[in-house]
Amino acid sequence: MSNYQIRPIDSSSNTTMLEILRGAPIITDRMTICFDRQPDIFALARCKYDDFYYQGLFRGETLKGFGMVGYHKAYVNGEPSEVFCGRDLYVLPEARGIGFVFKSTENHFREHQNRSKIGYGLIMQGNNASLKYIGKRFENYKYIPLSRIINQLLTYTILLTVPVHRIRSFTIRRAQTEDIPVIVGFLNNEHRNRLFGHIYSEASFPAYLERNKGLLISDYFLAFDRIGKCCGVCAAWDMNLMKQTRILHYGRSFLPALVAYKTLSAIFNRPSLPRPGDHFREVTLTDYAVKGRDPGIMNALLRTIYHEYRQLGYHFLTWGSSIDDPILTASKGFIRQSVISNIVLFSTNDSWIREGMIKNNLPYIDVSGI
Repeated sequence: MSNYQIRPIDSSSNTTMLEILRGAPIITDRMTICFDRQPDIFALARCKYDDFYYQGLFRGETLKGFGMVGYHKAYVNGEPSEVFCGRDLYVLPEARGIGFVFKSTENHFREHQNRSKIGYGLIMQGNNASLKYIGKRFENYKYIPLSRIINQLLTYTILLTVPVHRIRSFTIRRAQTEDIPVIVGFLNNEHRNRLFGHIYSEASFPAYLERNKGLLISDYFLAFDRIGKCCGVCAAWDMNLMKQTRILHYGRSFLPALVAYKTLSAIFNRPSLPRPGDHFREVTLTDYAVKGRDPGIMNALLRTIYHEYRQLGYHFLTWGSSIDDPILTASKGFIRQSVISNIVLFSTNDSWIREGMIKNNLPYIDVSGI
């Protein structure tokens, strides 16, 4: 570590950070993909956090890696609180194993130890190199938050291939500005009882839309029952302006699926899969809530969103929740792929990390922020 330095970084490092991100893709036998953030890696953090801090690992003046901690308001034990999120950790192979995570985390929380007691992060299932550190204490790094796994996030990629029928027992339309009170009411009712649930208000909702780049009031879909009463809401957000799932390589084991997709594309007039170097057209589902958490209403919303974005030539929808959430059954009947990540609770205070101190009710991880 003697040849390396850790120091804060800002948007002046954007180009190099994007190069590092692309240099650390997810590699499987099926494909190699990069969760890219062109053209501005900071854009997503500006949407999702009230305040955020990036630290970079430098060798001389050359950036070799980086990580971020962001802060935002959320519900903890039913009360509005400030929480932190650890994310965007990318280090080039030649700079790994020298203690960047420990030292940068220690540096950050030494300075911000009293700001927020509770935080969270995600570690993809199978990432044993990271999972082995969870639940451990580090005597030489007393400011590093304590941690434990509290749940898992199940994220579905719903492929927009074959047609699906819409459920006629619900009327579904896009929202307008005058629908904001109803939207906020549904979302607050859903989120106030969930760990890390978001906090919404009618007064701040227009600013919330403006802050979330590319998210419009018309991107919200409302469901109405047979008597015309609103019973659900879900936003469908095209985030390609600030994050993309970019394909770098199709593996040999993906060839049968590639052939099958090409066949379906020809039959159903679907767009072809992106060539290596290009990205998928995807829509992220967020800000969802339905009356009584009824999967039937959610399924009706999913079907309408599926139909509309399939017609527009998109490849897939992304939607998820904690793995024990019954509402996920709404995705049955779709062609889907799943990814499971561990939800890690962090705390700068011993007492908050103990079992029973946090009401671990359906922890909310916004898939639009990952």
